[in-house]
Amino acid sequence: MAETTNSKNSAEIINPGLGDIEKVRDILFGKYVASFEDRFAQLESRLEADVETLKDRLTEKLEQMDQAVNDSLLKLDNQIEKEQESRNSELKSIQNTLAEAETALQHSISLMEDQANQDLASVRASLEESHQELLDQTLSVQAELVGQLESQKEELKGDKVSRDALALMLDEVAVKLRGS
Repeated sequence: MAETTNSKNSAEIINPGLGDIEKVRDILFGKYVASFEDRFAQLESRLEADVETLKDRLTEKLEQMDQAVNDSLLKLDNQIEKEQESRNSELKSIQNTLAEAETALQHSISLMEDQANQDLASVRASLEESHQELLDQTLSVQAELVGQLESQKEELKGDKVSRDALALMLDEVAVKLRGS
């Protein structure tokens, strides 16, 4: 205890009247300080209540926003799924149409090939017939020409003989003329 008394005495020596000032202040401002402390406590409790209310409202708004975002995402997912289904059905329809067109085209090509083969066979037969006719005509013309050549050859031979005869006669005339 002697030490506590010593520490008070040393505090009073360093700052004389400090305890007295606090007492005077409590006497002068005690009501006001208590009023301020009550007001600060009320203000603090109101601020805490307002902060809690704001937190609750903010939490509620965030939950509402989360729900709205989730609802929008679900709607978008549904729209995307519907769009994918629509695109898939359109794609299948186009694929079926293409398959049908390909089948029809193959059939048309097959018919055209058959027609072309028939036309080609007809043209070949016609060409072979024309070739045979030309060959026959060529042979007949050749035979006719050979016949004409033979007749002209015979004529020429006939003319040649008469030339031979003429030559003999001219020889005889020459001999007679020499002799006379």
